[in-house]
Order: sequence, then C-alpha cells, then structure tokens
Amino acid sequence: MTTHPRLPRAEWLASRARILGCAASIVHDSEYRIMLLHTSTGDAWQWPGGGHDEGEDLWQTAVRETFEETGLSMPEVPELLVVDWGLHPEGIPEVFTLFKGPLVDASTVKVKLSDEHDAWRMLTAEQWAPLVSAERARVLALATEVLRGGRCPYLREASHLAHIR
Repeated sequence: MTTHPRLPRAEWLASRARILGCAASIVHDSEYRIMLLHTSTGDAWQWPGGGHDEGEDLWQTAVRETFEETGLSMPEVPELLVVDWGLHPEGIPEVFTLFKGPLVDASTVKVKLSDEHDAWRMLTAEQWAPLVSAERARVLALATEVLRGGRCPYLREASHLAHIR
C-alpha cells in the first residue's frame, strides 16, 4: 500500500476527482412502452432526468427531475436499470444512472410537462430507435430487457452495446 503525505482537508478535497452526475427514469406501461419527452429548445427526445443538485444522491435526482418534468411520482423503492460511465461533451467524467420509473396507463396518465419539453410519447424501444441517437436506442433496448427481468449492467459510454440494434 502506498503512503501519502497528510494534506489539510481542503487541499485533499481539492485534489479529488470531479465527476458530474445525472439521473433519469424510465416511465413505462405494462406493454414496455417507454415515455420520452420532446425538448422545447430543439428536436430531441429524452427521458425525464437531469443533473444532480448539491446534497442529492442520484435516486433523489431521478425523483426530483421526473416530478419536475412530468408531474409523476417515482416508485417508493429505487430500482436501478442502467449505469453508464462516460465523458461529458466538455471532457468531464460523468456517471449516468437510469432508474425504473412509474408504471402508468398510457391512455389515462396525466402528464404535466415543464417548460423544458413540449410533447411526450410512449413507444417501445424498437419504435423509438429511428427517432433517437444510436446510443440512446441501445440504452432503451437494454433498459427494456432489464424491466423484463434482466440484470443491471455497468456501461462505458454504451460502447460495448454497439452490436445491439
């Protein structure tokens, strides 16, 4: 074991890695259709979620963001579907967590969109594939597999999922 000189706490903390954290949820129905939200500032579909705030853990981020962006409440018990490690476009390490969101009835669910989004839809992962990036399509397919009883994977920029279409 390597020994390290003792540093004052502030210096030690300043030397530690900085990692961005973000969390999202998969709102779904009994037929494994997944809700994505259309951004009001561009032409993109995304799951409810966002960056974590100071003092939150990633589950709390998913709960807060899902409610803020849809008006829907998360289940009481956290269920992790996917963990993805990668680099933010600015080159900062980032961890993304995707949690199982509420099970809804697509025909009766009441969604209250925030001003960040202007529409929502529920489609299967296969139906979403041509509407989202290839990486997001792979993660949606994998999340559906986990919803059906699969195991939560640890990804690295979803790169090892390239064979999944």
